[in-house]
Amino acid sequence: MASLNKIILVGRLTENPEIRTTVDGIPIVRFQLSVERRRIGAAPNGIDVIDVVAWRALAEYISANLSKGQIALVEGRIQNRSYEKNSGGRYYVTEVVANNCVPLDIKKDGKPKQNEKTQEKGKTTEEEIDYLGEDLPF
Repeated sequence: MASLNKIILVGRLTENPEIRTTVDGIPIVRFQLSVERRRIGAAPNGIDVIDVVAWRALAEYISANLSKGQIALVEGRIQNRSYEKNSGGRYYVTEVVANNCVPLDIKKDGKPKQNEKTQEKGKTTEEEIDYLGEDLPF
C-alpha cells in the first residue's frame, strides 16, 4: 500500500534557531514554528506551536538565515519518536523533519532574506524520495 507523509507550514519562528552537531559531526537545528489555526464562526483563532528539526546543509542554512519572529515556509514530513531520560520515564515527541525551508520576510533593503545557492543544497532531491516512482493504487 502506498502512503504519503508530507506537510507544508507557514508561520513565525518562536526562537532563534541554534545549530548543534551530533557525535558523528552532522549539523542539526531544532526550532519551533508558530502557526495560526483558523476557526470557523465567531470563535477566536488559535495558535499551534510546531516542533521542527532540520539536518545537514539545510540546518546550516536555517541557522545562518532565519531568526526569531521571521515568517518561514517549512516543507517536510511528520515524525513520531520516543526516548527515555536517565531519570526514568518514556517521552514521546511528534515533530516535522524539514527537507526545505524558505524565509518569506523581506529585508528593509527590499531583498529576500535568503541565499538560494545554500538553500538548494539542503533541499531533498526526487531520488531520495522513494514513493515518487510507485504507481498509486487508484
